[in-house]
Amino acid sequence: MPNRTERRRFPGEEGASSSANEHDYNNGASGMECSIPAMADELEFPPLPVTPSKPPLAKKPSLSRFHDANDSLSNTTARMLADLINSRSDALEEMIGAIRTEMKVVNVKIAAIDTRVGKCEDATQKSWARAAEVESYGRRWNLRLHGVTETRDENVREKAIAVCQEVLPTIKDKMRDIIDVAHRVGKKRGDDPRPRSIIIKFVWRHHKEDLWKAAKTCAFLQGNGLRFSLDLSKEDKDNRGKLWPKIKKAREEGKTAYFVGGRGFADGVEIFP
Repeated sequence: MPNRTERRRFPGEEGASSSANEHDYNNGASGMECSIPAMADELEFPPLPVTPSKPPLAKKPSLSRFHDANDSLSNTTARMLADLINSRSDALEEMIGAIRTEMKVVNVKIAAIDTRVGKCEDATQKSWARAAEVESYGRRWNLRLHGVTETRDENVREKAIAVCQEVLPTIKDKMRDIIDVAHRVGKKRGDDPRPRSIIIKFVWRHHKEDLWKAAKTCAFLQGNGLRFSLDLSKEDKDNRGKLWPKIKKAREEGKTAYFVGGRGFADGVEIFP
């Protein structure tokens, strides 16, 4: 049989058998001569590989399935949040109800306390007014003597008696029985050369009034730089300061205006600030 050279057939190559038949030669020698270049051509220029088929595309998730899962998750989350909010709301309502109940009780207690505090304030004001009245009334038995020289280890009562005897010589012998107590006011003021005033308390108030009237025109007091003043409380001093403009005006109008303690009168009628 004559030598036949066939072209290599690759898988998938179409027309491989027909091509080989087309290049077959009946001449043996000439067939050999032609087969060598053909084989060389095959080795030098190999055929291009068959293009492989593309891999199948990955399936994209269905949008409807995604939305369904998302909606399910959202519904579950919403239910959980709703349950949490409801439970918290119920707890808050119970707490608010308890607080309202406590507030009602507290308000009742506060109202009762306000009532008691108001009564206490009224009682305190009345007590202060009563104490000021008692103090003012007790000071009506007192006079203050100013300008008496102050010495160490002095007998203040004897000094006060001696001055009062000069002011009221008619009852000179009774003065030791009339004056109950006499003492300096406050503490010694360091290097201050001014003597402290002396408070004199009388046993009988009418003797105090007699001495007070006589002291206004006493030459002995004026000649020795001495003077008497009423022993007034702070409240009485403040009230006199407020009433003084009206007392002065009443006197300018020819009325009889005067003070009694911290109170002011004009023609027997009390005046007020």
